[in-house]
Amino acid sequence: MSPLDKEKITKKILFIIEQKKDIEKLLSEKGKEEILRDPWLIKGLKYSLQTAVEAMIDIIYHITAKHFNKAPVDARDALNILYNFKVIDEKELTLYSKMIGFRNKIVHGYEEVSPEKVIEAAENNLDDFDKFVKKIKENFLQ
Repeated sequence: MSPLDKEKITKKILFIIEQKKDIEKLLSEKGKEEILRDPWLIKGLKYSLQTAVEAMIDIIYHITAKHFNKAPVDARDALNILYNFKVIDEKELTLYSKMIGFRNKIVHGYEEVSPEKVIEAAENNLDDFDKFVKKIKENFLQ
């Protein structure tokens, strides 16, 4: 096991929090219909959600490589490593896998992510980032 770069993890966590706050600010200032009418706002939401999940993935990769000395094949494999080492439970494994799947759809265009789905994710799933951050802090930044 190599030592974790706690500064790197903290920077990624701060980035996730920043993205979440930016999304919350947009949602509080603009109505759903106004956001849906502005393609640039949708693109901004997509980007903020995507990059917040990418920061999660970076953290997961770092922890699996440095703390558990495992080289994951992909992000879901990295989650499975955390699950196997009892860092996350089955519910969290499913939740974070869905978040990664959403990010993959945005990035790779496996299917069109509708503006409505983007708004729905922004309105209903931001607390999932808080759960992830809390779990990482509890297990690796104490």
